[in-house]
Amino acid sequence: MSKISRRSFMRGAALGTVGVAAAGLLSGCNNSSSTAASSTAASSEAAGSQGASSAPVIPSAPVDGKYVTKAMGHESWVYVATTFADGAITACEVLSHEETIGIGNYACSRIPAAIVEHQSINVPNLRGSSITSMAIKSAVKEAITLAGYNVDDFSAEVTVEPSTEVIEEEADVIIMGAGTAGLVCAARLLEAGYSVTLVEKRDIPGGSMAMTYGGVATAGSKLQYNFDVTGEYRASAMGTLDGMMNFWKTMDKYHRKDFFTGEMPYMTAQYTVSGDLVDWMASIGIGFSTLGTYECATTYGASTPYLAPGCYEGGAGYAMMFLANRVSSYEKGKIIYSTSVTDLIKDESGRVVGFHAKGDNGASYTLKAKAVCLASGGFGKNTEMLKKYSADYADFFFNCASCVTGDGIQLGLDAGGVVECENRPLPAFLSSYKSKFELAFIHSTAPGIMVNINGDNIGNIMSDNHYTMANAKLNKDNGDTFYYIFDESSAIKLKDSESYGFNGYVAMFEKGEAVHYESVEAASKELSLPNLAAAIENNNKAALSGQPDEFGRAGCPYIETRDGIWAIRVDPTFYLTTAGLAIDTDCHVLTEDRKAIPGLYAAGDVCGSIEEKDAKQYGMGFDAALCYGYIMGETLKKEL
Repeated sequence: MSKISRRSFMRGAALGTVGVAAAGLLSGCNNSSSTAASSTAASSEAAGSQGASSAPVIPSAPVDGKYVTKAMGHESWVYVATTFADGAITACEVLSHEETIGIGNYACSRIPAAIVEHQSINVPNLRGSSITSMAIKSAVKEAITLAGYNVDDFSAEVTVEPSTEVIEEEADVIIMGAGTAGLVCAARLLEAGYSVTLVEKRDIPGGSMAMTYGGVATAGSKLQYNFDVTGEYRASAMGTLDGMMNFWKTMDKYHRKDFFTGEMPYMTAQYTVSGDLVDWMASIGIGFSTLGTYECATTYGASTPYLAPGCYEGGAGYAMMFLANRVSSYEKGKIIYSTSVTDLIKDESGRVVGFHAKGDNGASYTLKAKAVCLASGGFGKNTEMLKKYSADYADFFFNCASCVTGDGIQLGLDAGGVVECENRPLPAFLSSYKSKFELAFIHSTAPGIMVNINGDNIGNIMSDNHYTMANAKLNKDNGDTFYYIFDESSAIKLKDSESYGFNGYVAMFEKGEAVHYESVEAASKELSLPNLAAAIENNNKAALSGQPDEFGRAGCPYIETRDGIWAIRVDPTFYLTTAGLAIDTDCHVLTEDRKAIPGLYAAGDVCGSIEEKDAKQYGMGFDAALCYGYIMGETLKKEL
């Protein structure tokens, strides 16, 4: 049995270069429902070239050389080159991949190096990037077989070397969670000269940051004003802070009518700093895509700048990795990975002054600070908390990172805090049924219709998409069975969209989840959708007439059936929880009587939905995590 040091394993460098990748959605996250990686030999330099349709030739005795194999990751094929010499793996390199930047690329760098170091494909999966880890190991396993070696000889169990180390440290600020809010807050404080330590339970930073679309709704930033040479943007509803807040105030359909008073202190605080946040990010080297809409080119809105290179193209992942590296580069900055916070520490006066943590390798930490921040996420993967705070959704699968288990919320409760905004309606996005691959933008990328178990059109999925999806999932008349129906033109766009400039949905074809049928009748029969033909006909009548369809959808897409149709079995999936710790607009954690708990602060999904605190339905969680991470940093600079 080979043993490794978790710390050295996490810092291991890849052998060779990692292929440049376009980003996808959610790749590499620890999703138990995702399909296991499957491996196929692509070529073998040592054994000779194989034809595309020929079976690989397995030599009777080992043949050293380089073997190129591939395995299906979360997004697409991960290509791996494995080199053998004298009974050993001498080199291993990911040649090309499409895995999500900020998640899967970490595994593409670290897993090959670990395999070479330990001569084993049983190295631990990278926590937070398990699917990509398994894909790489599957590809190397295939290479071992192709080279004529015994897989068992390269399958020694590799475990984390246990540690009994007891570590006691102090910093000005300690933060639970190295995700969106935690990284932004830490970077701001380190710039101001404070010492900051973050504790992250996964092997990689980021929380949910790398999984987001990468847009930042803002008004008043120099970035946007430089774009707005005519002044038209500033004159629009979303062009200024006043305009933006008035927009949200007057949009009745977004309000929780039983709670909404017209006041929006939390959203006002968020958007008041959003312009400064965007300009700060740009000033430290985080890129944004060029704003505007251009002829037959990638299109981006002006009210929501996208992190470069663009929407769902890895911009959020690049920004996350940049922030994590920036934090670690400061002499007073540190991120402790693979370590979970277990409990808070209070002094005799009741002030929170630190926390204890436990490393996956057994190391114990006692960390003390002038301020303690919780930035650890929601509880979508904690069934017991779902039963308590979102009971209607406790039996549903949540398409989110496996680390989202509500640990920080429980610590806030233990310190005297309270949970608010519980039992609110939750949003959902569309995922593929088989692998739970996120398809949230499919209706914009590849126009089509969504039908239920009978083939009936379920409604206007272009408007209020996240709550339309949620209602479809909750409506028992739909039979919890859904298909997304589209034509050949949309299939082409699905593989490489010009609307957003990403090809993240090509995985639906490579995984076999997008299926072509020769006719509507064939699809209707094979999928048992008796009303499919009528649903398409009604949709097309509205599309040709230019009038809204039966669900009030203007400009619905025409589905051309001459070339047959395409279908993906899909599933509306919930992905976050809106309940969270009560805070004020300066990020102090509050008790039931709305008093601040001394020394304790929180930002991000651990606080639930910021919009829900203002009695408006959830919409901009990424923006809220960024902005409230920024606010938490500004509060601490004033109070420390």
